[in-house]
Amino acid sequence: MIVERRNSGKVLFGEKYIGTVFEEDDFDSAVFHAGNMYCVAVTASNLDQTRIEECSMQDAQFRNVAMKNASFQAVDLQNVSFRDACLSGASVMHLDMSKSHFEHLNLNECEFVSCSLENATIDGIPVAELLAAYKEVHSK
Repeated sequence: MIVERRNSGKVLFGEKYIGTVFEEDDFDSAVFHAGNMYCVAVTASNLDQTRIEECSMQDAQFRNVAMKNASFQAVDLQNVSFRDACLSGASVMHLDMSKSHFEHLNLNECEFVSCSLENATIDGIPVAELLAAYKEVHSK
């Protein structure tokens, strides 16, 4: 599928991008709503301030992407991979992120609310172990 290179600020409602590869695309401030993005690959792209709402994105891959102040809400992100990404200031709400993998991320001021992270890893460490260690350190 060929995708228009300049999608900055656009609203993409109900689009089907199954298996699409986005490379060096600009989605700054775009809105993806109710779309099927199963197994997409996003590489070297700008998704700063992008809103992704009510989309299916299982098995998606994000590599070397800017996602500063992005917003994810009610998105299925099972088995998704984020690598070398900046998610600082991102808002992540009501997501299933089970079995997802995160490597080399900037998560400064990122907020996760009501997210399932079962069997998810950050830099190869299970999220459950990281949260347990955090609680132990901060309970003293």
